[in-house]
Amino acid sequence: MGTTEHMSATDLPATHPSPRRPFAALLAALIAALIALVTLTACGSDSAGSSGAAAKPTASAAPTTHEVVDMGGRHVTVPTHPERIVTNYPAVTQIIFMLGGIERVAGVPLSNLTTLPLFKKIYPPLAQKKAVFGADTTTVNTETLLAQKPDLVVLTSGNAALVKKITDLGVPVVQIASFPNYKKLNDGVTFLADVLGGDAPKRAQQYVEYVDGNVAQINKGLAGLPATDRPKLYYTANNPLNTEGGGSIIDNWSTLAGGTNVATANGVQGTMKDVSVESIVQWDPEYVFCRDASSCTKIQADPRWSSVAAVRDKHLIVNPRGVFVWAARSAEEALQPIFVAKTLHPAQFADVSIEQEIKDFYKTFYSYDLTDAEVTGILHPTTP
Repeated sequence: MGTTEHMSATDLPATHPSPRRPFAALLAALIAALIALVTLTACGSDSAGSSGAAAKPTASAAPTTHEVVDMGGRHVTVPTHPERIVTNYPAVTQIIFMLGGIERVAGVPLSNLTTLPLFKKIYPPLAQKKAVFGADTTTVNTETLLAQKPDLVVLTSGNAALVKKITDLGVPVVQIASFPNYKKLNDGVTFLADVLGGDAPKRAQQYVEYVDGNVAQINKGLAGLPATDRPKLYYTANNPLNTEGGGSIIDNWSTLAGGTNVATANGVQGTMKDVSVESIVQWDPEYVFCRDASSCTKIQADPRWSSVAAVRDKHLIVNPRGVFVWAARSAEEALQPIFVAKTLHPAQFADVSIEQEIKDFYKTFYSYDLTDAEVTGILHPTTP
């Protein structure tokens, strides 16, 4: 037999069970089972903490798109929270800024980059945005547009060919109205806020309340104003002989602020309409509101205007402009009627400080504290 058959007890192999081995094995097994139980419990607790009990149904994920009806009446499927937006109209960029969505704007019209320096001062990154549309707002560089990887393009309404051109590229387009009156302005801000999502609707509601409050204040101040106390006014759009008549927001604020738009009173309808200097002399406006400082300069230097009451009485008013011009089709239009009302009827609005109105507006809607010098620049602009 082999030598193992003759080994003594003290020579047994180490693997042979000793009298103490059963207890040690049992203890090891119990410890292993306890560790497994603790690990399983911890995993279950972590799972429940992050997603709830396994048996509990979870809420479905929010949709990534939804359908809206834009201000041109089109049904459009848009991102629930668009992240890369391109605009074709500078005032729309300003509204998005006011609604807190400017960081999501990837492309703008050229005029956002070449005019309105206060906008770039308040929001310096604007200068780095890509010019996708030309200054005319209808010329689009499709290569530049696609390079921005837009998930939404916002266009002014009324250009079906441009809408088709962009939608054919696979990019959703919504149209926003050109704000012919204050109701449409409020509607446009509200619509754009709904498209942006997030806290934009709350901001839009605050803006609508501000506009409605100004309108109510003006109506109260001018209650019972007779027609004979409504000064005749004329508005210069693209140049001294270009104006806006019935159906425009210019006509809306002219009437609201206690004036009479002489263009509308003499049959002019619509926006950007050319008229003759002979007509203006005949209409004899008592106030002229110039969208651009250059128009007032030209009128002052033109002897043909010398007999017009506004020129004789030194009532040539350069219209204020800030982040955008107040007079036409932007959210800063909210300040225009109170400015015009105080200009035409100072006694009725003696307690209104336009300077403070401007500071409050910028603080509320842009979170920006204007200096006195900046307020003066807004009220007396010299550059486009």
